[in-house]
Amino acid sequence: MPEGTNNQPHTTHKKVRRRRFRFAKLLMVLTIFISCIFLFLAYEEVKVTLTLKKEISMSETEHLSLKEEQKDLEKQKKNLENPEYVARYARGKYMVSKPGEQIFKLPAKSNEDSRNHED
Repeated sequence: MPEGTNNQPHTTHKKVRRRRFRFAKLLMVLTIFISCIFLFLAYEEVKVTLTLKKEISMSETEHLSLKEEQKDLEKQKKNLENPEYVARYARGKYMVSKPGEQIFKLPAKSNEDSRNHED
C-alpha cells in the first residue's frame, strides 16, 4: 500500500474534528451573543418596570391629594351657599359692616407678649 493511503483516514478524521471544533466555537460565540442580547433586553424591561412603578406611586399620591382638595372645595362650596357664613366671612376678611356698625381692628398678639403674661 502506498504511504498516502494510510494517512488519508487519519487526515480526514483531523479535518472533521477541526470542523466540529470550529462549529462548536461558532455556536458558543453565537450563544454568548444571544445571551447578551437577552440580558440587555431584560435589563431594559426591569428599568421600565421600576420607572412605571415610581410613576404609579406618584400618581396615587397626587390622586389622594386631589381627593382631599376636592373634599375641601365641596365643604367650602357648601359653606358659601349659606348666607350667614358668607356675611360672617365678608365681615372678617374684607371688613364689611352692617349699616350703623363700626369696625375696630385690634393688634395681633405677639409671642413675646404671651410669654410675659404666662410668667
